[in-house]
Amino acid sequence: MALPSYIRCPTCRTALGSDDACPRCGVTYETVDSIPRLLDRSAPGLDAKLRELAAWPELAKEQGWYGTDDRIDDALPYLNRDLGWDDRAWGATQHGFDTMVRHYVKPGMRILEIGAAKSWASQRLIPLGCEYVAVDLVVDPVIGLGRGTYFERTVGPYLRVQADGERLPFAEGSFDLAFCVATLHHAIDLRAMVSELARVTRRGGIVAGLNEGTRAPYRSGENPDQEHEKELGINEHVHTMWTYLAAFARAGLRPVRLEYAEGASKLAERNIAGKLLRVGSLPATLWALNAYPYAGLSLYARRR
Repeated sequence: MALPSYIRCPTCRTALGSDDACPRCGVTYETVDSIPRLLDRSAPGLDAKLRELAAWPELAKEQGWYGTDDRIDDALPYLNRDLGWDDRAWGATQHGFDTMVRHYVKPGMRILEIGAAKSWASQRLIPLGCEYVAVDLVVDPVIGLGRGTYFERTVGPYLRVQADGERLPFAEGSFDLAFCVATLHHAIDLRAMVSELARVTRRGGIVAGLNEGTRAPYRSGENPDQEHEKELGINEHVHTMWTYLAAFARAGLRPVRLEYAEGASKLAERNIAGKLLRVGSLPATLWALNAYPYAGLSLYARRR
């Protein structure tokens, strides 16, 4: 697949030549297994990020989800709905993704996903008439971008790029919508990642962070549940709702929807949050994300 015209050198943002070389930096970028490798090797913290290339497969093997299962992949992200699972994390992802598709996705859009993992969103967005671009550092053939070859059998070829979410190799305003699922909390520099999402999204376009873990302001940024992942080399952080809102605001993104990641139906099951829902979903959501020690949010914003 020839690289599209909106691809840029991740270091200097110059358009690449026909040989996939940057005329300014002199770097030639390779494509391996149909995945362009567009990493800025001079980026701060890149070594720490690249440790995740081995860490994620190791974690998957430890936890028993390193393997290809077409039935599961075909159902993503609707594992609870279609396969009868009862998984809170996938339930939150399903809710956030459904909300995004229902309210913000339209045919003809060019959509970017960073932290795309297997790039399962391709099978949901391309049939809607959208162009889909998947970005991740992990290109593993089972749990990373390499698994995209499976989805291409159904939806046809689409662009999968190995890149750093804090140094995206795209021209400004290239996408109508940019999103990620449980990815922002892995950023070494949250502001940089959100700013990059905003930069590559057109003015008036949507940037969405789905199912991002949060902590209450009174809780420490050290979540015990993340310790093993950190030991393996995975970059883990847990931010407050306010930290996410501040990063979006600094990037010129105006929030248009803020949700408890699992949806209002889950808040309805709670005591105080359920009562606050009578006033509105926003008061209940704000209370929950500031009261519950660890929770999750989905944030949708429009680029100014």
